[in-house]
Amino acid sequence: YQLYQSDPSGNYGGWKATCVGHNSQTAISILKQEYKIGETQLNDALRLAIRVFSKTLDTTKLTPEKIEIAVLQHDDTTNQTTIRMLKDDELTILIKQYEDEQSKLEADRQKQQQATSAAEKDKK
Repeated sequence: YQLYQSDPSGNYGGWKATCVGHNSQTAISILKQEYKIGETQLNDALRLAIRVFSKTLDTTKLTPEKIEIAVLQHDDTTNQTTIRMLKDDELTILIKQYEDEQSKLEADRQKQQQATSAAEKDKK
């Protein structure tokens, strides 16, 4: 697929991943760093979307009421393209997975900092 974005002046551009609106530059930066053309599977893209929402929305906590995600897929066997909006329970699962990953990363960072501090104290 190719996404096209046009602005009010009529300029347009093709994208594999993009964002518009408030904090779009932050979102585009994350997408450029983490979206891998030809390598990113649907589940990876959904997790990336949640990460982008988390980093760019002006909210302290993501909830299904604050975001919408649509999945556009082409089925080669039937040659049909479908669009499906994710349901609140699916969004809840994705948000929970993201929060769990972030909690684990934070715990790992704290352990690393404690280990570094302990090693520095031992040197003294």
